Amino acid sequence: MKKVMSLVMAALAVVVVAAPVFAADDAMDKVVEGAMVPTRLGGVAAGVVVGTPIAIVRESVKSYKDLTEKCADKVGGHDFGPSCLLVSFATLPAGLVVGGVKGTYYGVKNGVVDGFQTPFASDSFSLGKMDE
Repeated sequence: MKKVMSLVMAALAVVVVAAPVFAADDAMDKVVEGAMVPTRLGGVAAGVVVGTPIAIVRESVKSYKDLTEKCADKVGGHDFGPSCLLVSFATLPAGLVVGGVKGTYYGVKNGVVDGFQTPFASDSFSLGKMDE
């Protein structure tokens, strides 16, 4: 099973790498796109490795704040400090779980998509907009 999955992933990688080369109109464009493949693959790897933890932290903080505000509105209002303190004990673990899942998704997505299109840009490291 592992052998089949690795074979499928290798075939997919070949298609993804070769697609920009065949899509070029001009012979020089094909050469430039072909020469950019190692840089693009490096941008994808760096974007996933560096951008995923950044996205997890950003999404965890965002989820924690959003969940605390929503839950505090049901208790006594998000402007009332004690209600925010009370619900924060429940929303902290929930925010970490939700942020971890969403951050992993957005980190990998940004690393692969933006890392291939614009290697080593801030968006590939999840430093720009997270979702659209």
